[in-house]
Amino acid sequence: MLAAECAWAILRAEHARTRELLARLNTAMKAEEDEACVRRRATTALRVIERLEAFEEATHRPKGVVMLDILRGRSSEADELLDQLGSESEHCSDLLSQAKLVLKLAEAGDMNAAAKAEALLQQHRRIMYAHLDKEDTLLHSQTALLLTAEEWAAVVSSISKEVRAAKERERRRPQQQPYRQVSKLAS
Repeated sequence: MLAAECAWAILRAEHARTRELLARLNTAMKAEEDEACVRRRATTALRVIERLEAFEEATHRPKGVVMLDILRGRSSEADELLDQLGSESEHCSDLLSQAKLVLKLAEAGDMNAAAKAEALLQQHRRIMYAHLDKEDTLLHSQTALLLTAEEWAAVVSSISKEVRAAKERERRRPQQQPYRQVSKLAS
């Protein structure tokens, strides 16, 4: 089942990227407690959250849609796992949304907001790490048991389509031109 191995290699690489962004977010929240540091920390954390959300929405999640759709309805155990993963994903999105709102207050200098943001992000990180572990183990096992070679071919085809679409989006994204940035700074 080469297709299954290829699909999971891609998904696990993306899970590693998600873990890397979570670690960066954790690092961004660790700093001294004076007001200037709190503001910088909040700004940095907001940027990392934006990158994490963009990665999940535009890169990772679309690659799993076909696999999850094929898997749904195959067994009660698989459906229960998919429901649990969906619920966790929704909860993580809610926690990030809350953290972003609180971080904007911290960015404005609210020292108490920074502590609240840290608590929300710790909860998010804990759930997200467990979620990724479930995908790497339990979801992997369910797909290995329940998907056929033809279904894996469809999964890999959909992943390839998403990779091509991402490359096209990147190609279309306007490239920053250094001379324009310099001229703006000079004026």
